Amino acid sequence: MNSKKLLYTLLLGATLTSCTEVEICERNHPHTGDVNFTYTWNKPEDKPNRMGVLCYRVVGQWKQVAEVNTDDLTLRLIGETTITPENRPNENSDEGDNTGGDNTGGDNTGGDNTGVAEPSEPNEPTEPTEPTEPTEPTEPTEPTEPGTGTTPPPFTPTVKIPRGYYKFATFPLDNPSIDYSELEQFMKNDAKDYPLQNVGLSYKVYDIKDPKLNKPLAWQDFNPYAKYIQPDVEPLYYDSTVVQRVRADRQTTFEFKPKILSQNIDINFNIVKNTDEVEFKVTEVWAEISGVPTYIKMNTGYLDITKTSKMLFKTDIKPSNPDDNGNDTNENKRIACHGNINVTGVVNVQRAYGETLEDVRKKIYGPGIMQVVIYTEVYNPKTGQTFPQKWQGIINLYNTLNKAKLMTTTSDNKYVYRNGEHGTINISAEILLDGKTVGNIDKGGDALDRWIQMDSDINIDI
Repeated sequence: MNSKKLLYTLLLGATLTSCTEVEICERNHPHTGDVNFTYTWNKPEDKPNRMGVLCYRVVGQWKQVAEVNTDDLTLRLIGETTITPENRPNENSDEGDNTGGDNTGGDNTGGDNTGVAEPSEPNEPTEPTEPTEPTEPTEPTEPTEPGTGTTPPPFTPTVKIPRGYYKFATFPLDNPSIDYSELEQFMKNDAKDYPLQNVGLSYKVYDIKDPKLNKPLAWQDFNPYAKYIQPDVEPLYYDSTVVQRVRADRQTTFEFKPKILSQNIDINFNIVKNTDEVEFKVTEVWAEISGVPTYIKMNTGYLDITKTSKMLFKTDIKPSNPDDNGNDTNENKRIACHGNINVTGVVNVQRAYGETLEDVRKKIYGPGIMQVVIYTEVYNPKTGQTFPQKWQGIINLYNTLNKAKLMTTTSDNKYVYRNGEHGTINISAEILLDGKTVGNIDKGGDALDRWIQMDSDINIDI
C-alpha cells in the first residue's frame, strides 16, 4: 500500500506542476525567468535613446519585443502593435482610459453590466436630491494618433519571459528612416508561415517628386532604377546573440555590443575649369550615388545587395584660388569637391550573365553610378551680365568602388557587410568643364571610370 500511495503522490505532483517547453507560459507563471540586457557602446555619445530587443524562443515558439531605455537600462515588453515610432504608446498617463478593468460606476465582475442600480432596502427611503444643472455641451475631440490615448507599461529593471532557448537581437526602435513592417508581420504570424530568416528592416524610400525628400532644384534623374533614401540617415545599430537559455525562477543578464551597420563615407572628386573661351564660376555642386543597400537581415545583420537605392547630397566646394569669402571666381582653374554621407554602404554595378568586363564598365544604369549637377554663373562679355547655367554628368564607379573596398560579399554572393565604420571614395577621373561641355582629363593607367555629359546648356533659376 505504501508503494502505491507513493506512486500516486508522485504522479499527481508531476501533473500539477509540469510545464513543457512547448507550452506558452504566462508572464506570472512560476516557469518564467527574469531577464535584462546590458549594452557596451563603441561611441556612447551616439547611442540611441531607445533600443528594441527581439526575444524569440526557438523551441515552442514565443516572441516579443522589449523596449530598452539606454540611459538606465530599464525595459518593458511593448507587444506586436507598437514597434513603429508612430504607434508608440503615449507616455502621458492623463490621456485616455487606462484603468485596465474597474471603471467607476460599473460592475466589473463579469456579469451583465447594464447600468441598473441595486434595489434599495424597503425601510430606508432615500432623500430626494436637488436637480442638477444641465451640463454645457463639450466640443468634439479630435481623433487621436495611432497608439495615443494608452499608457504603456512602466519601465522596470527586468521583465519576465517564459523559460526556454532564445535568440535575442537588438536594433534602434525609434529610427524614423526605418520601415519595421516585416518585423511586425513576424510578430503577428506563426513561425512556420513567417520564419525569422525572412525578416528584415528596410530604409524608407521616396520618389524624386515626393515633398518629404530633401532634394536640390532642377534635378533630372538619368538613373531611374530605384527610389531615394533620405540624406544622412541616422546610424543603424545592431547586435544579436547566439541561442541562449532563459531559466525559470532566476534572473539572467544578456550583453549586447551593438555595432553600426551604416558607414560614414567621404566622396572626393575634382573639377578643372577651362575659361579660355567662356568665363564662369561654379556656385553649387550636387550629387547622387546609387547602390545603397536598403534591406538588413534581422537574424544576421547582413545587407541584401539585390535591394538598393539612391541618395542625393550636396558637396562642399573648395576653389584653389577663391575670393575673400571662399567662393569660386572666373579666374580660378580648379575646384575640389567633397561630400560626406551616412549610408549602409555602396555596392557596385552587377555583371550579368554573358557580359564582359568592358560591358559592365560602360553601364550608366543601376547600382554604383554617380551623377553630379554643377550649377554655374556664366559671364556674357557683350552685356557685362551673368546668367545661371547647369551642367550634368554621370560616371560608372566600377573601378573606383573596387579600389575603395567598402564592402565584403558573403560566399553566396547575395549579401554584403561593411568593412569598417568609415570609407572613402576617391574618384581619380576629373571633370573638365569649359562652359560648353562636361569632359574628362584622361590620366591613363587604371583610371578607367569616365565622366559622361548627360545634360547641358539649360538655363535655370537658382
